[in-house]
Amino acid sequence: MEKKILAVISYDGSKFYGMQKQPGKKTVQGEIEKALLKLNIDSKVEHAGRTDRGVHALNQVVAFSVQSFWNTEKLQKVLNNIVHPYIHIKKIREVHQDFNPRFDAKKRSYRYLISSNFTPFNADYVTFYDKKINAQLIKNSLKILEGRHDFEYFAKTGSEVNSYVREIYKTDFFKYKNFYVFKIVGNGFLRGQIRIIVDFLLKINENILSTEDLKIQLNKEKLISKHLAPPNGLYLERIWY
Repeated sequence: MEKKILAVISYDGSKFYGMQKQPGKKTVQGEIEKALLKLNIDSKVEHAGRTDRGVHALNQVVAFSVQSFWNTEKLQKVLNNIVHPYIHIKKIREVHQDFNPRFDAKKRSYRYLISSNFTPFNADYVTFYDKKINAQLIKNSLKILEGRHDFEYFAKTGSEVNSYVREIYKTDFFKYKNFYVFKIVGNGFLRGQIRIIVDFLLKINENILSTEDLKIQLNKEKLISKHLAPPNGLYLERIWY
């Protein structure tokens, strides 16, 4: 007999080629599956969303199956002994067999950090940005994205999805200590969507683009800019079920 386990994990994305398993590459999914195999648990690890190379997670959700004799508290401890220091299992619990971390998710939040104070010690975790910040302009621009829209022009080229329609529930942009933080909450996100949005808004901040350009691209009247902001400032913050 087997039981299904939900685990909430955090990881340092700078140490991996993304979340999703890839042949010959060190990934978060691959490392967890290898750790499970060391415990004679042969299970595929499902995840709530694949983060790109260099992108971090504070509360990613994964699921896998284990033999029914496993005590969840002990399993968490022994797995952390194997996957540390760049992956940490924060919580672990049993769920029903048909639970799917990706399709059962109700909403997700991401944050993106920028700072003008460069140090080599946060280079992998914050995007260095030395231009003057117009916080109100960025905040107002973010508000334009709230609601239900077709975000095809804000997705990585080659994204294979049935629909590009997503709903953004809430956005914010604020200063915290030496950092500026973008926060976006939605029902789901396309590949590269947050990074394309951040790059677009920073260009608005520099007067390279305008809020009118943002509306034009959002309405799919014209593709104006589809560049990705660097991955190191991006964090998968939380997932709700």
